[in-house]
Amino acid sequence: MTELIFYAAISADGYLAGPNGDMSWAEKYLASGEDYGYVQLVTSSSAILMGRGTFEWEIESGIEGPRPLPTYVLTHIPELYENANVENINFVGGDIAPVVALIKMRNPGQIFVMGGANVAQQLIEANLIDTMRLFVCPEELGEGIKAFVDDSAYNNFTLMDEKQYPSGIIEEVYKRSL
Repeated sequence: MTELIFYAAISADGYLAGPNGDMSWAEKYLASGEDYGYVQLVTSSSAILMGRGTFEWEIESGIEGPRPLPTYVLTHIPELYENANVENINFVGGDIAPVVALIKMRNPGQIFVMGGANVAQQLIEANLIDTMRLFVCPEELGEGIKAFVDDSAYNNFTLMDEKQYPSGIIEEVYKRSL
């Protein structure tokens, strides 16, 4: 069985990013020395699914080097990247269900969904996320990119676990209930 796990840091008021996709607010939590289960998640996953915005944010932030897992970047314009020769990265487009089916076929096992909001929303609407691991940071952004359109994103999930970290972050683990 393939499990899709959405793993994301969000502000206390539900934002994944600040205005213009700004993620600097979250950097202080990443600098705490705590890995929040990230290494274990990556080492137990068979592939990564992310949106184009997350991919471009990584590039702009200087994250380089070989990908630890086959990485699928969901974009409305995969042809924009057709000449990109990036090892272990696949640019995919179209409806989310066939994209996930392709990833599952090529990489059976756990799929790590690392963003962004649009990808998560598509997966929730298609009832494809099995687990959400949300790291709620103790600050409010007030504006930016909301993690979910509204609270109905939680309708098909049950809160299974909560853990508080010394940084003030609360990890909430939700499992799909339907």
